[in-house]
Amino acid sequence: MAARSKRRQQKKQPAWAMFERWLAPLGMALGLGAVLGAGAFGYHYFSQPGRLPLRVIEVSGELNRLKRDEIQRTVVATIDGGFFSCDMHKLRLAVVAMPWVADVSIRRTWPDRLSMVVTEQVPLARWGDDALVSVNASVFRPSSVEDFSGLVKLSGPEGSQQRVVDFFQAVMTAAQARELLIREVELDQRRHWWLRFDGGLTVSLGRENIDYRLAQFFRVYPSLSAQVARQPERVDMRYEHGFAVRWREPIDEEAVAEQVKSQEKV
Repeated sequence: MAARSKRRQQKKQPAWAMFERWLAPLGMALGLGAVLGAGAFGYHYFSQPGRLPLRVIEVSGELNRLKRDEIQRTVVATIDGGFFSCDMHKLRLAVVAMPWVADVSIRRTWPDRLSMVVTEQVPLARWGDDALVSVNASVFRPSSVEDFSGLVKLSGPEGSQQRVVDFFQAVMTAAQARELLIREVELDQRRHWWLRFDGGLTVSLGRENIDYRLAQFFRVYPSLSAQVARQPERVDMRYEHGFAVRWREPIDEEAVAEQVKSQEKV
């Protein structure tokens, strides 16, 4: 009898042991479910428009042309929700669309703050007649470009700004070494390159062997400009075995002297 009772107890023990093994994980799962449910409810509640409004807009960065209050006004006009529900992608696009903004990073700081770091465009040159181009080849259009008339003018077909900027930066050092001041670099619709320098000199490079033609021009320029009274007006480097030069009208020194005397008498 005692042996039978002992065997029954041994049969019951595995069932209780199995229940105990499942009890702890079940409790953990229920607890986790409760936490997740509460979190989901809290997120849904606080993400409703009008709850946890963004009250503080902090703008930082080295700004010369941009004004912080203008950025803040743009942000206020774009905010479409609270701390959780505000569309951050839409907000970033609105700020980047401002003419002098190169980039912006935005983060939320609990419970009601937007912190923004704005990077301003650095103009390298004018682009066409009504725009500027940055050192990163980004074209942007401020309300006016009158203050930048002293910058070099770059131009080219749509989408060519990186190529034109790279070419200008490559040419600039060689030009300065020969005391040539670049006023304009143009890539026309036929993909022909043109250089225009201070004083009126125009150089046509065509669309092929540009590096070779440019090197040839810089090599012969000192001899072309050696005579003060006879200066080149246009140099065409598109010839396979040479180049063509159109000279300016020679200076009539006697006529200039007579004109000066007449002005002095008046």
